[in-house]
Amino acid sequence: MIRAPHIVWDWNGTLLGDGRIMMRSVIAAFACAGLPAVTIEDHRRHFTRPISTFFERLAKRPLSAADHGAIQQFFEAAYQGLAVHLTLSPHASEVLEKWAAAGRTQSLLSMHPHEKLIPEIEKYGIADFFVRADGYKGYGADTKADHLKAHLAALGDPSPDNVILIGDTLDDAVAARNAGLKCVIFHDAFNALQDLGHFDHLTVPVIRSLPEILGHFECWR
Repeated sequence: MIRAPHIVWDWNGTLLGDGRIMMRSVIAAFACAGLPAVTIEDHRRHFTRPISTFFERLAKRPLSAADHGAIQQFFEAAYQGLAVHLTLSPHASEVLEKWAAAGRTQSLLSMHPHEKLIPEIEKYGIADFFVRADGYKGYGADTKADHLKAHLAALGDPSPDNVILIGDTLDDAVAARNAGLKCVIFHDAFNALQDLGHFDHLTVPVIRSLPEILGHFECWR
């Protein structure tokens, strides 16, 4: 069993500052696939999961399996080329270290492929902060809700009152709500994948910098 309180972190766009690179990769993928031009504003307005629905919103029409495959292939090539410039989000390591130093636990749950996620967190020197790290393992829905439930079960089904999920998209907030967890949304003005309007119907706190998290949980000190 984990010690409470516990944070479940998202990876892309939360701890990893790759939101802008992800958006640029989608823009490049649509251009390479000969589909309508996409802007950062388009991405933020339409982003959703499953990703297939997101692509069709951007294309403004249904897409074939071949279309989806081409977009994904071009996206991965563009992302790989831009990823050399990637860093963790500002103060991410500091916040992880302070949370651990206070005797609290944390884990990582991402829709990033599991076989890529583990080497990445090791590369950035943060793997030891997590009692568990799970990426997408190639099966199940392309949304986080079911994967979050499996992640919590693997942690020993901690009390929902003792767990907070920190992510950057509506999919994170919905997954937390479905699991009965508290949620905080990290919305970086530069890297944000979605407009703030996506969260209007949910009563979730929104923070603009990761160090705000430490003050947000004063009740747990």
